[in-house]
Amino acid sequence: MFRGNKMDFSNISFNKDHKIQAAAKDAATGLKLIALAASASLVAACLAIIASLLPGQATMLTLIGIALGLFAFCTGAYGAYLAAHALDWPAFVIVAIVLGALIPYLKGICFMVLAVFSIDLIRKAGYVFSFFAPLRKRATAGPTFHPQ
Repeated sequence: MFRGNKMDFSNISFNKDHKIQAAAKDAATGLKLIALAASASLVAACLAIIASLLPGQATMLTLIGIALGLFAFCTGAYGAYLAAHALDWPAFVIVAIVLGALIPYLKGICFMVLAVFSIDLIRKAGYVFSFFAPLRKRATAGPTFHPQ
C-alpha cells in the first residue's frame, strides 16, 4: 500500500452499479410501505363496518379506524414517493401520484403502475424482491458439476 512517501491507490475500485442498487433498495422499501398501507386501510375499513353494526356508540373503534386510515394515507404516500423517486420520475409526476393516494380507485391504479416499474427496476439491479424478506442478490448460474 505504501511506496516510499506515497500511497498506492491503484488497486481501489468503486461500485459502478451503486446508483441503480440504491434506487432498487428505495423502490423495494416503497413497495413494502405501500403494502403496509393497503393492509392498514383494509383493517380501517373493517373496523368502520364493525363500528356501524354495533348497537350504541362505538367511539373507540371509530377513532382507531380513523387513526389507521390516516396512517395508511401517510404510509402509502411516503412509499409512493420513495418508489417514484427511485424510478427517477419528474417531480410533478411524483406529486400527482402522492396526491392520487387520496382517491381510492386512482390510488390503486397509481400503486399498481409503481409496483410494475419498481419490480422491473429491482430485477434490472440484480435483486430478488419479497415483501417479507430483505433484498437479496439473484443467484447467478455458475459452473455445474455432473458426476459420472
